[in-house]
Amino acid sequence: MSQLESQHLSNPRCQSCRYVMPSYSASTGLRCGLQYFQSSVLMRKFQRMAHYPEVKAFNACEAWSGVDANASP
Repeated sequence: MSQLESQHLSNPRCQSCRYVMPSYSASTGLRCGLQYFQSSVLMRKFQRMAHYPEVKAFNACEAWSGVDANASP
């Protein structure tokens, strides 16, 4: 594990979470997408961005999951 990876794991933040979504309508510019990614593809299309809670880049929650650097986009 590299130093950057270990730092990411020891310092979970919304900004580095795999569920974070950029949002122009959020005052912080970020929204939590946990519910979005847990929803079926059909339901995702019917929810407005305002449905997902705004988060701050330096916050984190128990659902935090780091972005896998080895995963392809």
